[in-house]
Amino acid sequence: MAEELCVQLVPLFNQLDLERQRQVERLVHHQHVHRGTIVASPANSDRLVIVERGQGRMYQLSASGDEQVQRTLTTGDYVGETWLLGAANTSSYVEMTTDSDICILDRPDFTRLIQAQHDLALKLLAGQAATISRLRQQTQLLGLPSVEERLTAYLDQLMAQQGSATVTLPLKLKDLATYLGTTPETLSRQLTKLTQAGRISRHRRQVRMLKSLKSL
Repeated sequence: MAEELCVQLVPLFNQLDLERQRQVERLVHHQHVHRGTIVASPANSDRLVIVERGQGRMYQLSASGDEQVQRTLTTGDYVGETWLLGAANTSSYVEMTTDSDICILDRPDFTRLIQAQHDLALKLLAGQAATISRLRQQTQLLGLPSVEERLTAYLDQLMAQQGSATVTLPLKLKDLATYLGTTPETLSRQLTKLTQAGRISRHRRQVRMLKSLKSL
């Protein structure tokens, strides 16, 4: 049976040979946490959090206390690479939305690791490039004038990412509405409009594109 390591879930580490993966794994702290647990916050963020099993979400709090969902997390996802390198976290939180098993790599241990294994720093930079790309995609969506345009562009992005005309919405409607800069009620109306127009069919978070959305 193949050896299973928490770090094998993370692209940053899974390209390493098995022995070096084991070296990283020895630095990781394994925890079982309950739904609703905040595993990273401005007061506790000098760490990499890996979701070994479960789901979570990363969100930001505005000055007024409103939540802005940044991304969802599921098995194999991780967050905190910039915090490991010393970036300040002033407003981001990571909350587990199910009972989950997580792995935590603390910054002092990580710093010693990359000093000894310089190629990890290059892999980390590649991961950062992917994160920047996701943020740019959201910025582009929010720059579109109407919710309808943002929604259809978002569905087009999902088709390209998932390689299928049938996609799974990675966000709950409430969080997707926040991501697209609208309300859940407006988003629901737009999905109903696309369905009634014969553009999509939808069952919960499964959406199938029946006609091209680009012509909308």
